[in-house]
Amino acid sequence: MLKTTFKYIAAFCCLAGFLIGIGGCSGYSQGWLFPEEVETVYVEMFDSRDFRRDYEYTLTEAVCKQIEVQTPYKLIADKNRAQTMLYGYISYMSDEILDMERYSGRPIEQEAAVRVVFSWKDMTTGRMYADNVEVIGACSYSDFENQDYSYAAQVAVNDAAKKILQSMQTKW
Repeated sequence: MLKTTFKYIAAFCCLAGFLIGIGGCSGYSQGWLFPEEVETVYVEMFDSRDFRRDYEYTLTEAVCKQIEVQTPYKLIADKNRAQTMLYGYISYMSDEILDMERYSGRPIEQEAAVRVVFSWKDMTTGRMYADNVEVIGACSYSDFENQDYSYAAQVAVNDAAKKILQSMQTKW
């Protein structure tokens, strides 16, 4: 009787462990991080709708470098030969004070942020892989560490480029 009960408990534990193991792994995929049907990408020069200029060039360059390093895609310079096109604009850049010195009122720590809206379109089918997706890149800086807004804005733009690339990944 005791052996039979032990067998049932052991069988139940094995079955429960198996079901929990299968259920816990259901969110993982062995596929590609990026859409497999895409081979080439044309990156259009990003635009800027903010009064701070020249960061659109930095963003375009950062996105191109991220695509070359992190994806299986080939960058194409001719829009008519590319399978997909990535385009967008910088909608807003900010400079906020995070912390101030109590007595002098000088900023101790500040933050530069950039908001980018982008789209990724398949040129052959018209399918939108990403349509007006918004990403925000940010970086804090301090005058006490000899950092300025231009340094932080460059880092924030690079952060936004990384987030654009993360948004291009296949959804699980």
